[in-house]
Formats: sequence, structure tokens, C-alpha cells
Amino acid sequence: MPRLADRRARIELLRAAEAAFTERGLAAAKVEEITERAGVSKGAFYLHFRSKEDCFKQIVETFVARLAGCVEPPPLILEDEPASISDYLQRLLAHDIEVIEFCWQNRALLKMMLAGGGGAPYAYLIDEFAQRVARQVESRVRRAIDAGLYRRDLDPSVIAALISGAFDRLVRKLIDSPSRPDIAAWCSQALQLFMHGLLAPEVRAVTDLSVTHPAPRGTAPVAASPPAARPSGERRRSKIKAT
Repeated sequence: MPRLADRRARIELLRAAEAAFTERGLAAAKVEEITERAGVSKGAFYLHFRSKEDCFKQIVETFVARLAGCVEPPPLILEDEPASISDYLQRLLAHDIEVIEFCWQNRALLKMMLAGGGGAPYAYLIDEFAQRVARQVESRVRRAIDAGLYRRDLDPSVIAALISGAFDRLVRKLIDSPSRPDIAAWCSQALQLFMHGLLAPEVRAVTDLSVTHPAPRGTAPVAASPPAARPSGERRRSKIKAT
């Protein structure tokens, strides 16, 4: 009678394999090392995976799926319910921090993937993911333009390429950092730079995101500066209101 797959053993094998791959590389890691770490037999490994390359592929696919879920924009950004400008910026900042923090926590695996997995060509999955993110950003930019938040003279596809490209480089810088950087400050500075170029003039007049005192992890980001009076004669009202 054939042996049945054990879900718990598979989870332990995946954890052990990820540790072995990130420490030693795919080529140098041995199946015996993985099974010893997981506390299972070599036969149990081949019950769940065809090879260590197949195991690594499953690890990568799971990671990309988790990253995709993390990158999905918060549901309350530019939804039907109006929000204050400061609330919008705070939600955007908190989302960016969450994504970059996730990348930092998984930096060893991410670095291995970007390097091609030590011989396995899985970097293409990152490229496909980057294209998906660019489409999400473009959709968000279009909605912000329609809401009157962003300038109407912008080309959403160009802005999406710039934003997604900037965060791609930021993540690559992150995973090469010898110690944990100030992720909140990084994200605050990036958001401030982009917002000053994206916001419509009448919106920019009532908000200014502070980056000198980023919020500690686990707390609400720094609130925007107190708004000035909203200019009169505004031609288009935004869904996002000033506080």
C-alpha cells in the first residue's frame, strides 16, 4: 500500500529546505541535510517532492503568492467612502511599510530568487510579479486622477513605471543592507517625493507629509501637517476631502 503524504511533514520539509537553500544555495544544499533538519526520512522527502529543485520551486511559488497578497492595495484607498487627505496618505504609507517589511523578513529567499536561485532560473517570477504590480499602480493612479487627487496631465502608465521601478530598486537595496534600515523613513521619503509630483495643486496646498519623525513599527504613521484653507474657485471636487 503506497504511503500517504503527511501535511505536517511537508510543512517541516519546506521550512527546513528554505533554511538550507538560503544558507548554502540550491546547488550545495543536500536532501539529507533537509531531512535531518526536518526530522523525517529521505523517503518522506521524495513522497512530497520530485527533487530539491521541485521543492525550491514550491517555496518560491508560495513566497510570490504571499508577496502578491501583501502588495494588494488596502481596500479603503480611494473607495466610495470619502477620506481625509491625511488619512489617505497614512494608509498609503502604512501599506508601503508593510510590503517593504515583508521583503526584509524574507530577504534571504528574495535575494536568492533575484540571483536565479543558485542555478535555478526563477528570477522570471519576480519579473512577472513586477509587471503585475505596475498594472496595479497604474489602476490606482487612474482612479486618483478621476477622483481629482492627482494631476490630470499625468500619463498613468509612465507614473506606474516610475513608481514600481523605484520600489524595485528600493527592495534590491534593502536586501543588500548589512543591517535593518529605517524602513518607515525610507517609505516616508519615497511617498513624499512622489506625492509632491502627483498631487493636484489644490490638494498639495492643504497637505504636506512629514518625514522627519516616522512612526515606530506597529504604530500609526505621522499625521499630515495641519491643512491650510482650501483654495476658492476649485473646478473639480475630490472624493478625498481635506481635514
